[in-house]
Amino acid sequence: MRVEDSVWQGSFGYWQNLFIHQNILSIGHTAWHGFLNSGRGIVVCTINTPIDCAINWSIDNLQYDLEFICELDAKAYLQQFKLEEITVSNLLQIVATYEPDRAIVFLSIANSQIDINLLQNLAISPVLCYEQVCKRWEEFQPAPKS
Repeated sequence: MRVEDSVWQGSFGYWQNLFIHQNILSIGHTAWHGFLNSGRGIVVCTINTPIDCAINWSIDNLQYDLEFICELDAKAYLQQFKLEEITVSNLLQIVATYEPDRAIVFLSIANSQIDINLLQNLAISPVLCYEQVCKRWEEFQPAPKS
C-alpha cells in the first residue's frame, strides 16, 4: 500500500498540524518517556474522533490514544499497514537516526488513514514536554467517571 494524500485533507486544511499543535505536550511526553524506557521509536496516535470540517480546533478536544513503539518492534508494527517495503525501510532508517531529544517520529491514524511525520525544529523539545507533563500531571489525566 502506498501512503497517499487524502482528498478530504485539501477541503479544510492539513488538520494534523492543528492536532499536533493542540497536543504537543502529551505527544512529546510520550516520545521522551518511551525513549527513556525503550530507546528510539515511533509515537503512534490513534484518533478515535472522526476528523471533519465541523471540528473547531480552538475548543474541541478529540479522543485519542498515544503509544510508543520501540525501534525493535517498529518493523512488525509498520508492516501491519501493508506499506511498500521501501517505505518501511525508509521509515526504519529515520527511526534509527533521528535525535530523540529534539525530534519525534509521529504516526497518526484517523479516519482509516495513516500519516507519518518527523517532527523537528519544535518550539518545545520532547525533554521539556516530558518535564512539563510531569510537573502538571493532574492536568493530563482523564476526568474521573461519575
